[in-house]
Amino acid sequence: MEGNVSKKKLSLKEFIWLGFNYTVGIGFVGNFAILSNAGNANAIGMHAIWVYLIIGFVAGNCAWAFAKMAKIHNSDANGAAYIYVRTTFGRFWGWFVGFMQYVMLPFIITIQIMMLIRGTFSPDFVRDGSWYTLNWGAFSDFYLDLIGIAIYLAAASIIFFGIKIYKKIAHGTGIIKWATALCLIIAAFALAITHGSSNWEHWTNNSPLSFAGFMNTFTSCFFFFAGFEIFATAGKNINNPEKNIGKGITLIILISTIFYIIVSIIFFLAYSTFVQNMNVGAWDSFHSKILIYGGPIVMIISGFALKINVAMQNALYGGTSLQPLSQEGYISDKLFKLNKEGLPVKASLLNLLITSTMIILWLVIPDLIKGFWLLTHKGQTYQSAFNISTLTTASSALTIFVYMMVLLVVFKLTLKKKLRLNWYEKIIFPIVFAFLALILVWHFYSLIKDTVDAIGTVNESSQVVAMAVEFAFILGSSVFAICWYALYYLPKYKKRLQTNPELQKELDRAFDFNEEHQAELKALQPQTINK
Repeated sequence: MEGNVSKKKLSLKEFIWLGFNYTVGIGFVGNFAILSNAGNANAIGMHAIWVYLIIGFVAGNCAWAFAKMAKIHNSDANGAAYIYVRTTFGRFWGWFVGFMQYVMLPFIITIQIMMLIRGTFSPDFVRDGSWYTLNWGAFSDFYLDLIGIAIYLAAASIIFFGIKIYKKIAHGTGIIKWATALCLIIAAFALAITHGSSNWEHWTNNSPLSFAGFMNTFTSCFFFFAGFEIFATAGKNINNPEKNIGKGITLIILISTIFYIIVSIIFFLAYSTFVQNMNVGAWDSFHSKILIYGGPIVMIISGFALKINVAMQNALYGGTSLQPLSQEGYISDKLFKLNKEGLPVKASLLNLLITSTMIILWLVIPDLIKGFWLLTHKGQTYQSAFNISTLTTASSALTIFVYMMVLLVVFKLTLKKKLRLNWYEKIIFPIVFAFLALILVWHFYSLIKDTVDAIGTVNESSQVVAMAVEFAFILGSSVFAICWYALYYLPKYKKRLQTNPELQKELDRAFDFNEEHQAELKALQPQTINK
């Protein structure tokens, strides 16, 4: 029986493959248009290459902290960061981190849907006059996003057909995604050889560097290294999670960093300017009709495979993020139940409903606002409050908060002598924490500053809306989490202590440190271990 169960779980190789597909994609080159092109605010040009290296270093050490936590906690359960924070800092902070970790998913999903159809065919994302450009009038974005939403919901529903079908389609779309992405990399490499060092010299002379540019680039691009904290929640679906979660996420960050740097160098050698969607726009640089028409078709297939793969994984990780919250009673107890394959079907269904609501808030409503604005302001250019950089930056801010909480767990466990750090970790972990704190403070400072600077300009309404939406979302989520804990969970928890204290003791056992780790510590420093 145990053998059959383990076959249904993800092996280390499968975990790395799915995690790499979830975290990494060729779509990151689209950010070059915002971060590199001369004329864009705080553009840094080819400095983005070494910024990626720094981000990889920071994200890698955060992954290393997660790896240490996965090893010492009972990680054969869904939750990851939620489990670590709940075990050390108690119920409220466990709930708060678990909730905030979950609400990151709407940002990721919104970006994926927006880039699925609109990001491929809209005039806002591709070069003017491209053969694949679609412009359906004032409500063009609305129509394109509706198609993307329909595809996303269909892909997200695959999880309900079982883990075997899920793994087959996830593997298949992953192979298609990387086979087609390789075509783009080869094409860019061919252009790089053709241009020689000319583009490199161009970027050398047109790559200003400022503190604001570095900070904005770091925050925006951090999104492309994040994600391991989400797929690490699926502990019940991973073989030997105490070991494999740590190994998997560390290797994924290492491979991701190498991939981003190599591809970035190739694209800076190949192009002297970037468009918002380089996946399809890159092919316009060729003179062959086969490549001008065939290249975008290949990348459209790549985009579909990527988004279907991410949609499927979001459905799994969204459910596995909600399921442990149900186990402790933060949300409905009915969502705790797993099917025979260990999948939280009911939690996944709720996740799909919540996701649909968020899609309406983040995509449908802004699309409709844009459509009606264009109808009443004919001939004028609409300044959207949302772009890829805006959404990735907002997601990065929430991710950084979760990482900082896990690092605080590391610090507290070390002080309480329940965790041993080597000399490298004692130096680097505090530096990474301080750096992440600086990034988070800078993000909100620059958001407020940019809004103040925009007042009285043509971008005023766009920037004000962007700031208002982000602050409203973060503040609203925080207030909701606090009120829900006080008004829903605490009364339920107190009642359970009175009516079924044994059940509460059983639930609390999930937040003990694993026995193997406790034995190791006891052998090393028996005088400091509390019995």
